[in-house]
Amino acid sequence: MDTFGEKIKTLRTGRNLTTGEMARALGIPQSRYSELENGVRVPTAGQIERLETYFGVSSGELAAWVGSPE
Repeated sequence: MDTFGEKIKTLRTGRNLTTGEMARALGIPQSRYSELENGVRVPTAGQIERLETYFGVSSGELAAWVGSPE
């Protein structure tokens, strides 16, 4: 697992959630969430914070993956 998108996809699929369910949990369109997983879009600080809260990971854990080399 090398990128932010891969990390959040692993967390999502580990809970058997669809991209639509994750998008609703974050309050963003499904297309935007898919772009986060595919590395097309860089997440905002607020999106990272909501993801960390949703998945129960420590503050900054997901932020460390943003911009990680592929």
